[in-house]
Amino acid sequence: MKIQKTTSNSLLAFDRRLAAYLSAAGALGVTMANDAHAIVVGNSTVQPFGINGEVNLDFNKDGQTDFQIDHDRVNLNGVNLDYLQIDKNDINGASNPLAFDPGPDCCFQATPFSDGVTPRNDANEAAYVITGPQGSYPAALTAGTPIGLASTFDFQEGNNFQGGGKWIRANRLIDEDATQIDQVLGGQPPSGVYLPTNGPNFVGLGGAVRYVGLKMDLNNTDQFNYGWVGIRITNEADATGEVVGYAYETAPGVSIPAGTVPEPSSLITALIGALTLVGCFLRHRFGRR
Repeated sequence: MKIQKTTSNSLLAFDRRLAAYLSAAGALGVTMANDAHAIVVGNSTVQPFGINGEVNLDFNKDGQTDFQIDHDRVNLNGVNLDYLQIDKNDINGASNPLAFDPGPDCCFQATPFSDGVTPRNDANEAAYVITGPQGSYPAALTAGTPIGLASTFDFQEGNNFQGGGKWIRANRLIDEDATQIDQVLGGQPPSGVYLPTNGPNFVGLGGAVRYVGLKMDLNNTDQFNYGWVGIRITNEADATGEVVGYAYETAPGVSIPAGTVPEPSSLITALIGALTLVGCFLRHRFGRR
């Protein structure tokens, strides 16, 4: 009888410890949720892009393309001009070179991609990180660079840069065009185009991965989410390569380091500990019968 009483007391104490552990784990989950610390949603699939190819980026998995990495080749007077750009529109930078029209009525409208059933993103608010003055090419960020409120964002693809009537296509990662198409096909004089002087920034990397930092207004909520897309140039002469992954922070206003995602939550660790304790409890209880 004494042994049975001791066993019962031990099991009762173990039950109480288990209940306390599970309660603590549950409380931790509530605290983390109330802290509104975002989680990262992303895609780590490597997606190549070739001549006149493209990679669509759907950050929040709603079926709507949020950005597009777009390669284009235009033959100008017998010379192939390759360029790689990031698009936020479904009418800019058509992959079919015969569809290229440098006129402002076609190519400078901030019309969002509309291939989803959710409300359209606000394309006018979409932007990429730059490290130079307004009108700069997208920055080629190294891993770990913070993307958020402290970043400088821009998205220059228009026909009235800084109100001066100049055409600009600064959303190029690689730019063999360098305003030639707008001058030859678009009829713009040299004084009517603007060529950024701080890049393009995705050349001379020797195959290293670099990141485009992004700001997006998903589904026109008037709130900004931050994200990144990783790019490796595998053939600089053709401006081709691959998207190695992309991700964004789900909570508006929360920054994200380029190329990185958070380590597993401490909540997961707590739950694993709780499950381990459950296993010990069951072995302890049934092992004495």
